[in-house]
Amino acid sequence: MQRACFAGAGVPSFSQPICYQQMMKPELHPQEAERLRELRRYGILDTEREQAFDEIVELTAQLCDAPVSVVNFIDEGRQWFKAEVGLGVRSTPIDTSLCGHVILQGDFVEIPDTLADERMADNPLCTSDPGFRFYAGAILRAANGLPLGTLCVLDNKPRVLSDQQRKVIRILSHQVMRELDLRQALEREQVLRREIDHRVKNSLASIGSLFSMKARVAPDEKVRLALEDASLRIRSLSSLHAELHDLEQGQLVDLASLFRRVSLDLQQLLPEGISLATSVSGDHATPHLANGLLLIFNEFVSNSVKHGLSAAGGAIECEIAIENDRWSIVCKDNGSAGPQDAERAAANSGLGTKVISSLATSLGASIDWRAEGSGMELRLESSDG
Repeated sequence: MQRACFAGAGVPSFSQPICYQQMMKPELHPQEAERLRELRRYGILDTEREQAFDEIVELTAQLCDAPVSVVNFIDEGRQWFKAEVGLGVRSTPIDTSLCGHVILQGDFVEIPDTLADERMADNPLCTSDPGFRFYAGAILRAANGLPLGTLCVLDNKPRVLSDQQRKVIRILSHQVMRELDLRQALEREQVLRREIDHRVKNSLASIGSLFSMKARVAPDEKVRLALEDASLRIRSLSSLHAELHDLEQGQLVDLASLFRRVSLDLQQLLPEGISLATSVSGDHATPHLANGLLLIFNEFVSNSVKHGLSAAGGAIECEIAIENDRWSIVCKDNGSAGPQDAERAAANSGLGTKVISSLATSLGASIDWRAEGSGMELRLESSDG
């Protein structure tokens, strides 16, 4: 029988094909098709090396005083290593796989001398000098009990593990599966979140459009104004939701994109003759700040349409500036608001001004209302510190 080629310290070299004759190959699992589907469901095969798994095999090898330790998964026609110490390869043929035999057994397998085991006695990886003469591994099982692979250690001399070393392998194998199960749970959560976000976004857009249509045919002026106001708020929230939809945890909102989207959307809902312009200087903002700025802008636009601008129309402008931890938002219209209107706004006499005041407090910002007879100006700035 031709021997396998080994590199120093009893570690095989897999750079050349291994030639073998009459060798006991691993049998397929009784539920092989289902087992392979479960393995692929985890999405772990052919992924890059990761510190979380590398640290597990390093610790296993050290505590078990073994030259080789691997986290491997038994795929169709191969065994693939998510992490390894002492091999230097990411996969090997299933025909010579020791773990291919082991996954057909119980939860933990220890083979003190591989040459004394009929399944491995003629395996080139064991018969070569030096070869893998010792094997111990814990089965990595999916939640449904099907075996996916092993966390194992190998040595080039016969030996036995201590009870403590066996416990180490078992515990760390559970850690491998907890890591995989956690990733799968997070992926399911993200899929569910995307589905919910999509439905919420569509629902908000539909409700906003419905309110807008109802407003156009409302016979009562107060009802029309209330419906238009509600439509503005809902459509703004829909725009914010659309921007937040694809953000990962910890990412920032692109303010320029958000306010561009909001302005285009609101312009379609504003009465004829009213123009709306926004400008953003700076970069991105947290979702909390972006939400606050959007709601402030929305309330100012709503108040201007209802109270400040004439039936003939007018203009509303908003400027947002972000620089490091400092920010400001300035909203203006060219309506008929005067000093008394600014005083009433500062006193939070209306629902919209109360909402803006509450938002300013939550954002830790100073607030200033100004009007000299040629329109209202609202200025909010982040406080020092």
